[in-house]
Amino acid sequence: MRTIGRGVRCRGCLVPAVVLVVLAVAACGNEVVPTSAPSSATPSIRSTAPREADETQIPVGPATAAFLDRARAVEQAVRAAGIPKPREGIFLYSSLAPGLAVDTIEQKAAWGAGYVTIAAGVHGGSSGTTRIDFGDGSSLEVRVLDPRPALTQAIATPYDNCGHLAIPASKCKLTITGASLTTADVETSNGGATVPAWSFTAKGLSRPIVVLAVSTEILQPLVEPTPPPGLDQKLEPSLVQAGWLTGVDDRTLTFILDHGTCDRDLRAHVLELNDMVVIGGSHSPLRGFCEGVGASTPATVTLTEPLGVRAVISAATGGRLTLYPHIQ
Repeated sequence: MRTIGRGVRCRGCLVPAVVLVVLAVAACGNEVVPTSAPSSATPSIRSTAPREADETQIPVGPATAAFLDRARAVEQAVRAAGIPKPREGIFLYSSLAPGLAVDTIEQKAAWGAGYVTIAAGVHGGSSGTTRIDFGDGSSLEVRVLDPRPALTQAIATPYDNCGHLAIPASKCKLTITGASLTTADVETSNGGATVPAWSFTAKGLSRPIVVLAVSTEILQPLVEPTPPPGLDQKLEPSLVQAGWLTGVDDRTLTFILDHGTCDRDLRAHVLELNDMVVIGGSHSPLRGFCEGVGASTPATVTLTEPLGVRAVISAATGGRLTLYPHIQ
């Protein structure tokens, strides 16, 4: 189990948008009940005992009434909107700033807030085109982002934490003093890759900050699945969310469940249909007060039939989940 802080999911989601200062710069063991309303797909019906508990994984168990109600609501919403097609392209499993090295809390807060400037006279040289080299020997020619847009993209959605941490404005800033083109090794849906990157020196930093110099249109970052219109995004309190799909092997699905460290009797659930598979989980009611934080733990479920081309849908969001095998 990985503890990551209250209400924070282990994802590393990266959404390229920022305002900078002076910078342009997922079940075997589940009980699945047939629907009482007409449906274009027939669910599987099965009930077996939960798997033996595994400290490293959340076990599967008979689907609760709350999960089945939610899964049916998701099914209806997805059908009304149309089952989303799988995402295409190359996906980035690493950070856009794989070499983010800061020495102080002030520097970290400044980076997160986008309070980054480039000193006058700093030039990164000619960017032009180069290539991404993948571990299988293949390569892809790409245009290298200039330093400023590369920084903007890497900082992502800013969050101004300086005031909350009582950091004076004079200290909540980073000034880039140099930029040179280099490479960074990252993980992608095409395997390991060597990608062009900018190495930035900054005033007060002991090590350079390395950010990818390739557009997110080429290497797509991790993003939340888009929910279908009209689906209530508020979950019943006993339910937990499937965060990321991390493994697909014929009839076996592995995924991450986001939950609280105080949640008891965690179980993974699945509703299997002819054209989609809805995954999620649940927990028992809390007893008394517990100052818990957010955590993420894997779960593995076995389907009655091979997944094939069926969409894997989150019971929490109703969005189609993309396979991200490097998230553990």
